[in-house]
Amino acid sequence: MRKTILIILFFLLLTSCSVHTFTYGDGPKEGYTKVLKQQNFLGGLISENTPDIYELNDEKDYKLVIKHSLVDTFFSILSFGLYTPTTIIIYR
Repeated sequence: MRKTILIILFFLLLTSCSVHTFTYGDGPKEGYTKVLKQQNFLGGLISENTPDIYELNDEKDYKLVIKHSLVDTFFSILSFGLYTPTTIIIYR
């Protein structure tokens, strides 16, 4: 039991939070934040829920952050990569 816990902690410490940040225009100005989740399966090959970001069509200044948080990575490890959630954050 102790080895299992140590192995899980070892893998959690080795994983990093993958973050991609895209800044358009001068960046966010309004202080608006929206968090969306994207559900991926088979290591990201199949997406069930791809968020539509229609609210950004007419925007000129915003920042988009796409990341795998620690919780997302934890679920990915538990499912052996079959379920891989992604967090998308919009700043305006």
